[in-house]
Amino acid sequence: MAGQKEREDYKQIRPENPEKVLAYVDGSYNHALGKYAFGCVFILADGRVYTESGSGSNPESAALRNVTGEMLGAMFAVRFAVVNGFRSIEIRYDYEGIEKWVTGAWKSKTDLTKKYAQAMRRWGENIEISFQKVVAHSKIYYNEMADRLAGEALESPEGIPAVRRLQQMTCLETEE
Repeated sequence: MAGQKEREDYKQIRPENPEKVLAYVDGSYNHALGKYAFGCVFILADGRVYTESGSGSNPESAALRNVTGEMLGAMFAVRFAVVNGFRSIEIRYDYEGIEKWVTGAWKSKTDLTKKYAQAMRRWGENIEISFQKVVAHSKIYYNEMADRLAGEALESPEGIPAVRRLQQMTCLETEE
């Protein structure tokens, strides 16, 4: 019965407004491969769930290890929201820099974090971006899914996928 309660709880996670998308993002890094990756889980107001992931190995980007994946996930999520016509996105993350570089609470000290913050701020002029910190590795269903996707992307062929429209994607779940 406890498993059923957990399933019901995560099924309730969704934005209240159909013009908003909820995105869990996470990043990963494999030192042996010199490869970083991201995973994203997108939840719509009607309960539909979509996922995406990707990876890269640019040496300059790999220097920031999993942080690069975290930033890529957040940027991918915002681009996904824009391409699919959402007016707002809530990004749920477990690495504080995802929010704090954008808000200015943390100073961006590297070229990559500066570019990340600038891009997110620029995109934020056209779509409302909000953030919510979640605790890493605390069995939050969709955060664990994003983490798993990022890890799997490290083992997959390298590449950052093109942002697709919902009609081109496979829906994981639909709440009836």
